[in-house]
Amino acid sequence: MTPHFVDTTNSFICSIFLASCFISNATIAANNSYSEKAIALQNIQKRIKEIELRIKSAQDETNKSQQELRDNEINTTETLTDLHIINAKISEKKSKLEEMLFEQAEHDAALKEEKEKLIDQIRAAYQIGHNDYLRLILNQEHPALVRRVLAYYDYHNRIRSERIEQFKESLISLEKIQSAIKDESVKLEELKLKHKTKLSDFHEFRATRRDINIRLAKYIEEQGIKLQIQQENERQLRILFQGLKKNKVVTKEVFKEAPRFNTLKGKLNWPVKGTLSKEYGANKKSGDLNLKWQGVLINAEMGAKVTAISSGEIIFAEWFRHLGLLIIIDHGDSFMSLYGHNQNILKNMGDWVLADEAIATVGDSGGQSDTALYFEIRKGTEPINPSHWCKW
Repeated sequence: MTPHFVDTTNSFICSIFLASCFISNATIAANNSYSEKAIALQNIQKRIKEIELRIKSAQDETNKSQQELRDNEINTTETLTDLHIINAKISEKKSKLEEMLFEQAEHDAALKEEKEKLIDQIRAAYQIGHNDYLRLILNQEHPALVRRVLAYYDYHNRIRSERIEQFKESLISLEKIQSAIKDESVKLEELKLKHKTKLSDFHEFRATRRDINIRLAKYIEEQGIKLQIQQENERQLRILFQGLKKNKVVTKEVFKEAPRFNTLKGKLNWPVKGTLSKEYGANKKSGDLNLKWQGVLINAEMGAKVTAISSGEIIFAEWFRHLGLLIIIDHGDSFMSLYGHNQNILKNMGDWVLADEAIATVGDSGGQSDTALYFEIRKGTEPINPSHWCKW
C-alpha cells in the first residue's frame, strides 16, 4: 500500500507542480501581453504628441511667415505710395521749372528789345548832337520851334530814363528767376535721389517678399499642410465677414439716384480687364472636392487699375492673411464685393465710391507668385458667382 500511496502522492505533487507551472506561464504571458499593449499605447501617444507638436510648429512657422509677409507687403505698398508722391512732386517741379525757363526766355527777349531801343536812343541823341541842342536854344528867331525841340528832348529823356529803370528791373527779375530755377533744380535733384533710394527699397522689399514666399511654400509642401492652410484661410475670411456684418452700422445712401445692387445682376463691369484663370466653384488643387474657389482669379498687368463694380462704402481696406492687401465694399442690402492681392490701396476705410471708380492697383500680395486680382461677391457671408453679375 505504501508504494501506491507514494505514487499517488507523487502524482498529486506532479499535478500541483504542472498546474503551478501552467498558472505561472499564463501569468507571465498575461503580463507580457499587458506590457506589449502598454508599450504600444505609449508609442501611439508619443506619435500623437509628435504630430501635435509638428502641427503646432507648422502653424507657428506659418503664422510667423505670414506676419513677415504682412510687414513686408505693408512696407512695400507704403514705399510705392511714397514713390507715387515723389513722382508727382517731380512732375510738378519739372512743370514749374519749364514755366520759369519760359519766363526767363520772355525776359531775355524783353531785355534784348530794351537794349536795342536804348542803343537807338543814344545813337539818335549823338546824331543830333549837343551843339545842335545849344544852337536851337540860342536861336531867338523861332521861339516856337525852340519850345517844341525842348519838349521833344524832355519827352525822349523821360522815356529813356523810364526804359533804363525797366531795364534795371528786368535785370533784377531775371536774376531772381535764375536763382529760383537754381533752387528748383536742386530740389528736383534731391527728389530724384530720394526717388532712387525709395525705388531701391521697393525692389529690396519685393526681393525679400519673394524669399519669404518661396520659404513658406516649401515649408507648407514639406509639412503636407496645404489643405489645412487653405481651410484655415477660408475660415478666417468667413470670420472676417461675420465680424463686418455684426459691427456694421446701417449703410447710408451716398447717392439717392444710385440703383440698388440687386437690380444690377448681369449689368456690372468686371473690376479689371484681364482673363479668368480660376473660376467660381472650381475645385482647388488640394484634391479635396469640398474645397472650391469661392470667387474668381483675374490675371492682369501689375499696377493696372482696380475699380469698384458698384457704388458703396469701403468697410475694409488693409492687409489680410493669404489675400494680401484687401478691399471690401458694402453695396447695401447685405451685398459686398471683395478685391484681394492688390499692389496698392487707393482708398481708405469709410470712403464712399462710385461704380467704376479706381480703388486699388493689381498686384501679387498675400504670398502669390503671379500678378492677379482675387474677386468675390457675397450676399451676407455666402459667396455668389460673380460671372452671373458681371459682364465683359
